[in-house]
Order: sequence, then structure tokens, then C-alpha cells
Amino acid sequence: MNEKIPGGGNGCGNGRRRFLKAAGMAAAAVAAQSLLSRLAAAASPPVAPAAGPGADTSRILGGTGFRVATIGFGAMTTRDPDVIRYAIDRGVDYVDTADCYMGGENERIVGRALEGGYRAKVVLATKVHIAPPDKMIASVENSLRSLKVDVIDIMQLHGISSEGEVLDGNAREALSKLIGQGKIKVAGVTTHGGQETVVRAVMKHGFYKTVLVSYNFRSEAALTGAIREAGEAGVGVIGMKTQAGGYPVAAGSALSPHPAALAWVLGNPGVATTIPAMVSFAQVDENITARGKRFGWLDRKTLARYEALIGDRHCTLCGVCSGHCPNGVDVSAVLRSLTYAEGYGQETLARETYRALGEIDRSAAACGSCGGCAVRCRVALDVRSLASRAHAALS
Repeated sequence: MNEKIPGGGNGCGNGRRRFLKAAGMAAAAVAAQSLLSRLAAAASPPVAPAAGPGADTSRILGGTGFRVATIGFGAMTTRDPDVIRYAIDRGVDYVDTADCYMGGENERIVGRALEGGYRAKVVLATKVHIAPPDKMIASVENSLRSLKVDVIDIMQLHGISSEGEVLDGNAREALSKLIGQGKIKVAGVTTHGGQETVVRAVMKHGFYKTVLVSYNFRSEAALTGAIREAGEAGVGVIGMKTQAGGYPVAAGSALSPHPAALAWVLGNPGVATTIPAMVSFAQVDENITARGKRFGWLDRKTLARYEALIGDRHCTLCGVCSGHCPNGVDVSAVLRSLTYAEGYGQETLARETYRALGEIDRSAAACGSCGGCAVRCRVALDVRSLASRAHAALS
């Protein structure tokens, strides 16, 4: 049934409605095409898989001496050891954890998963923070006990954001000693901020053999280029945050964005492997379909739809906003905490990450009373609104 617009007749109202509907459809089409065009421009040329089953399902991890499957396992939020074993049984051979995940419990979960012969099937990576050498060594030895292993394949210096940290003498002393003692095989780094700087510093200075970097289809082009160069230079690049937040999509949606997101990341030949977080057998099954998958038109369309869903809330961790808040708010870390809550559905992790910022006065406590936000976001997020939401939910 036609409805009348107040103040107008049926004919005029219908004509206006037809015009508005057409205009709205045209605007939506332009917006969708803009997303598709941007993704097409941003996507690095995919690696053409060789013919036959299992094509391009593993790559050399830089100069580490390891070859690993392109889909690894990020265990940060995994509580069931059987999920990890299920993934290993299906060819996943890179497992990443950290001493700080779940207050140390995550390493113990991984340790249980690797019992019964599973340890020999994986490259095992965990993390340590910069500290005096004796404390770093004690931390690594605690990780060995938690994981129930004699040696850790890759020990990563955790959460660094500058060239100075890549050159940190305490870290190099401790890690060199641990390598000499046979407790770790190689050293790497992880980064959430200043990522291009860190990638290039690892390339330049040579001590670290791997870099774990936040990288997905919303990342800036400069990072894509740095990762490609790092891979060519023999640095083993591991992609994390590959699912751009992992936000839930509409129930009954025919197309999941997650295999497409992984295929986009692996379209960059500089990436050796990825560590999507997986907490269920179904997530393992879904993610491993991206092995050997060539990023195509349907993937691009799927990611365009996903970006339309998350574009007003997902922080790309590009670091462009760093240092711009006059109140010292660590914007990217605050928004990363919010993503843990709203995307991952991990409330405990989100609160732990956010509350740690309060210990160093970098939380968003000042955002609620701020007269105007001085931070300008590369992807035009409403920083003040999101930061205030994070503080209200997580403080």
C-alpha cells in the first residue's frame, strides 16, 4: 500500500519517494564501489599457487631455518588444549603464545596441548618483555617450565615500537645468552605500534630473525611495502590481527570474511605465516580453508561488506595518532582494548589490557571531560567517542 507524505498528494509523494530511493541506492552503490576500488588498490598482488592440491600452503620463515604452514595458531584466547591439537592434526605447525596471556595460564594450556608427541610437530613461539638481563632470563626459564619443553623455537621481544628497543642492550644480552645455552633457538620481536619503523629496524640490524606484526586488509600501504621488503631480506614475518578485529557478522550471512581476510594477508609474499586466534574446532576448519587460497573478486567483495560493518569502530593500529593527545592517551592501545571486548568477545583480556594503561597514565580517563579531540585518525574514527566507550566499559 502506498503511504502519503504529510503535506503532499500521492502522486507527488510517490515521485519524491522514488527519487529518494533512487538517490539512496546510487549513494550506496558509490560507497560500495569506493570500498571495492580501495581494496583493489591496497591488495598486494597475490602469490599465484602452483597447480595441484596443497599449493602454497607453507613458506620459509625468513632466516630461521623453519618452513611453516601459512595458517598458524594464535593461542592467546584459547582455553581448550584439544582445539590446538585438532589444528595440529590438520597441518597447523606454528603455535604462538606469551607469558602474559591469561596471567600465564595460556602457556600452561599450550604446554598441555603439546604433550603426547605434539611438541615435535610445531614451531613454538612465546614472548618476553624488555627488562634487566637476569629478569628476562628468569622469565624465559619460567616459560620453559610452563610449556613443559626443553627449548623454545622463537623467543619474541614483546610489544616494541621503536628502533631503540630493537637495539636494546639488555634484551640482546639476555637473548644471546639463552641462545648460547640452547634454551631458545632464535630471537624475534612483536609490535603493535610504530610497526613500519620496527620492521625496517629488524631488517637493518639483523639480530632478530622474525617480526610479528599487526597486518590486515585495512593496513596502510607503507606497511605492506615494508613487509614485502622484509621478506625479501630474509626476515620471517608473521601476521597477527589478520581478521581486522574478528567482529561477528550478521547471523545467517552466506559469506564469512575470515578466509578472505587471511587470503588478503597471504597475498603479500613477505608474510610467511599468520596466527589467527582460534577458540573452537569450527574456527580451525574455517581458517585453514585459506591455505593456498588465491585472493579473488569474491573475496574483495566480501571484505568490502565487512569493512562497511566495522569501519566506524576498528582501529588499524597504524600509529599515526601516536603522541597527538595532549592528555597522553595511548589511543591505539585504548581502541585495541575495545576491539578485544567487542570484536573478540574477550572481556577479561580487554579489561586487563585497558587497566594496564592506567598504571602509566595512558588510559582514556580524560576523554569524557575533554573539550575537543586533538587526535585525527587515518581512517576517520570518532576517537573521542570510542575512547570514552572503552573507558566506561573497561575501567
